[in-house]
Amino acid sequence: MFNWHKPADTKPKTLGLLGEEAAREEYKKLGYQIIAANEYNKKGKQLGEIDFIAVNKDKIIFVEVKTRNIASNKFGTGAEAVNIYKQRKILAAVKMYFLRNRKYFELQPQIDVCLMDYSEVDKSFKCAKIIANAVEDWS
Repeated sequence: MFNWHKPADTKPKTLGLLGEEAAREEYKKLGYQIIAANEYNKKGKQLGEIDFIAVNKDKIIFVEVKTRNIASNKFGTGAEAVNIYKQRKILAAVKMYFLRNRKYFELQPQIDVCLMDYSEVDKSFKCAKIIANAVEDWS
């Protein structure tokens, strides 16, 4: 007969997750391959998360996505959200990723912030602004 119930594992996607999907598509249009998403230290305490990782023949890019509804500034701008504490967590996650994935050592690393603007009017993303090398402290 008919199954009127949703499977337990299907949850509606948040605006943040939709923004991450749209950002990945932007990087694909630029010729990058997405090799990981929502990457974090899986052993012990979560040190930080990388929204997704993109590669081409020369670079490996760790991307932090910030999605904002253009009708509201309730949470401030996406760029403001990537403060020094967030940057430190991203750097820690990137370093842990390299420890687990040494095959990417020869690629030039880069940390980008991708700002996604969402319009509730037509339920679409209006802008993807990529801030390349947004975090550069590799010490």
